[in-house]
Amino acid sequence: MLKLIKIFLICIFFLSITTNLIGETRYVSKTGGVPTPPYTSWATACDSMQKCFDYCVTGDTVYVDRGIYRETIYILDKDLTIIGVDTDECIIDGTGIEGLHNYWALFEVNNLIIVLKNLTFKKKDLDGNIYDYGVCAINSFCCIENCIIDSTHHSLYMDNGGRIGNVIIKNAHLGIRIYSTSDLSTYSIGNCIIQISSRDSFPGGLDNAPGGGNFNINNNIFIFKPILNTAFGLSIRSNQKVKINNNIFYGFRTSILAAAQQGTERDTTYIINNTFTNSYSYGIETGNMVKHYIIKNNIFANTGNGIYSYGNPGDVDYNMMYNIPGTLYHNLPAGAHDTIADPMFVNDTAVVLGGTYNYRLQKFSPAIDRGDPNILDVDGSRSDLGMFGGPFGESYLYQNLAPKPVKGFNAVYQQDTNRVKLTWKPNTESDFKQYYIYKDITANFTIDSTKRIGVLTDTLYYNILTKGTQKVYYKVTAIDSTGNESRPRTEVNVTITENEETIITENYSYQLYQNYPNPFNPSTTISYSLKDPGEVRIKLYTVTGELIKTIIEGSKNKGYNETKIDMSNYTSGIYLYRLEVTGAGKIPVFNDLKKMVFVK
Repeated sequence: MLKLIKIFLICIFFLSITTNLIGETRYVSKTGGVPTPPYTSWATACDSMQKCFDYCVTGDTVYVDRGIYRETIYILDKDLTIIGVDTDECIIDGTGIEGLHNYWALFEVNNLIIVLKNLTFKKKDLDGNIYDYGVCAINSFCCIENCIIDSTHHSLYMDNGGRIGNVIIKNAHLGIRIYSTSDLSTYSIGNCIIQISSRDSFPGGLDNAPGGGNFNINNNIFIFKPILNTAFGLSIRSNQKVKINNNIFYGFRTSILAAAQQGTERDTTYIINNTFTNSYSYGIETGNMVKHYIIKNNIFANTGNGIYSYGNPGDVDYNMMYNIPGTLYHNLPAGAHDTIADPMFVNDTAVVLGGTYNYRLQKFSPAIDRGDPNILDVDGSRSDLGMFGGPFGESYLYQNLAPKPVKGFNAVYQQDTNRVKLTWKPNTESDFKQYYIYKDITANFTIDSTKRIGVLTDTLYYNILTKGTQKVYYKVTAIDSTGNESRPRTEVNVTITENEETIITENYSYQLYQNYPNPFNPSTTISYSLKDPGEVRIKLYTVTGELIKTIIEGSKNKGYNETKIDMSNYTSGIYLYRLEVTGAGKIPVFNDLKKMVFVK
């Protein structure tokens, strides 16, 4: 009986799509000719989208010209295809306008099949706050392609199946809200960017509460900005099949919460070839009703913890963990083929809209060809780990990049042995080979082989300086197995006067460094550098921007500085810290803000 129902619904869907092919074509334009029904040419195009849709019948296709349409839309019982001619310039702007029906939505449809292409939807309160729904599809199958949904509370609502592709959702409290009670409905979300930036409680990229529907969620970018400890990237509750492949999740409390409901027999949840980074709590949590889950070929990097299971067994293997200070696996054993290593991303900077981040793998990454051998890349080779591996990933040329610049380079002069002790933090790349030490008598010198004084694999180097007046400068670089050399991060100056006084300085630019460790419990170190002496303030804020206290206030000398703070008296969560530097004449010269994660 269920199969017959599925076939019946599919037939209805394709019958409606076929009807679109034989329906009338109509036009909407803000600057076109005289608006005259039936709006079947640009010369007679309607000047209002709502008026045109009211005139349409099931099966019509409507083309919308460039312009800003200051209206909200409500469509009932009509299957329509609506196509804008330019995504960036075809804008439905409901700022300050209440919706026409129950949901106060910018674009609300009910009891139909709707296709939307090449449109921008935008809705705010008059005071600039986001509110209400962007696109609200009630009892409708919704297909949205190449659209932007900007500044809405719930960007997209669906409850009867849908297909979402190449959509950008930004400045939202909740990206996609699915209220699916039917096991027959199917939701496909692919190649989308979903940016959540609300400061409200329990926001997220996608949420499905009731527990119905099949899900295919592939090749998307989920971003939370700012990072909050209440946000989920995906919160999926379904007894049906769920496939989550080749996505990147950045900045959420937990990237994926996979759960199920009491009742019918549960299908399998697949979480394969994803990248989870900068999660405050866990990369993945599996709910206590999930009986079958497969978690493979994923990369967890810079997250508070790895995978949390509520005790149900699953097929968890071939995953990579890196820089995770907490628990890698909770209530389940590590996979026999799991790896703990630096995945060597091309550029693991913050994931933001329009950013320079690149989470593809470098050549010689230990994540290449390390996936389940039964899962193949698009080129037929064994799967890579992370979001670009597997059959839904992509084939690309691995870049052979230089190692990251050496961190924590500093010097100490030991008078009893006339030695300068140089130390730094180790590099973590799998193709790392050695370090080069350089020395010169000129500040800001250019490194070359004539100035190289040491080649070593350790992070400790001694250099003899004879007594008497001397002024020398040191730099250190990292070298990989193919000879690529990192740029030097810092230049350290050591000066020894005639009376054997030692002065050690570093040539720095203004910079605020990421606290270390991060996440932390209960203390962490904040470091920064000053190009010149100045008045320094470091302030601690809540994630909502409320000032907690001033950590440092006073004059600081040029060079590298650090301070250790103890957060034992504070609750777990995300905090912000800001460096403000004032130079001569009380002129501000530098200001930067970073986040840190306190996990008790």
